Amino acid sequence: MIKRRDKEPEPQPVEKTHRGKRLEQRVNALLRAAYIDLDLLPYPDRLLAQRFNLYAQNEEDGLVLALLKEAGIRTRSFVDIGCGDNGGNSGFLAIELGFRGLMVDAEAKRVARARARFDDERVAVEEAFVTRENVNELIAKHGLRGEIDFLSIDIDGNDVWVLDALEAVSPRVLAVEYNSLFGAERAVTIPYEPEFSRKNVAPRDVVGARYYGASLRGVAVVGRRKGYRLVVVEPRGTNAFLLRDDVATHIPELDPAEGFRLLNKHAEFIEERFDIYAVADRHQLELVELEG
Repeated sequence: MIKRRDKEPEPQPVEKTHRGKRLEQRVNALLRAAYIDLDLLPYPDRLLAQRFNLYAQNEEDGLVLALLKEAGIRTRSFVDIGCGDNGGNSGFLAIELGFRGLMVDAEAKRVARARARFDDERVAVEEAFVTRENVNELIAKHGLRGEIDFLSIDIDGNDVWVLDALEAVSPRVLAVEYNSLFGAERAVTIPYEPEFSRKNVAPRDVVGARYYGASLRGVAVVGRRKGYRLVVVEPRGTNAFLLRDDVATHIPELDPAEGFRLLNKHAEFIEERFDIYAVADRHQLELVELEG
């Protein structure tokens, strides 16, 4: 007599580790490079197809390189404000392409790790809390003036206010973090407070770290004021990339509503019916409407 096998349970999905996610990103990047003909793609898809990750938080390394190829490399220099311990969006430029530049972060532990990795005769790593009042002096004292190839701003707060105050350098390619909880339509940012930290926003259990930065359209509006156009958004929904108007003029401007990406964890908040505008209004947290 043949004993009947009970039905085998279906395998349960295994949550990917951080290392597993990185490996998957890199394999996918190799497959895109091997099989996608970039000449067949319009912008911004042509740029997105070149994304990859070696040092950056997501796949910004490939986007930065793709944009620099289009824009042309002139000075081999960068500034990264909010570099973390991995060099932010500039670690790839420093290690793989030999760029010189400045990395800045406000947290001592991150700065110490970044110095161990990057600090040499080409790259300075400085601990500083960047504001609109000190950004130009901070950059200039490291000998960076005029045109540079790349600037990244990721400070989880006054990002567009710092960008608006920037005069010391004129980057060809620009990356600015945005807060996707603000959605695709409104051009808003938090009001300027020199010592703003989203860790101190109250009530933390309701708003906490969700009230910070600017919307994607807000980044585009301030960029436009400074002579930059939005061209591509990193697919995970963290960084917007802009080009100076005289650079790579064949790449068209991207409407923020078309380029908008919602960060995964923000999608979870929205599924829970979290509305940042309603919560900010209820707790008297101001938002500034930016006008183009």
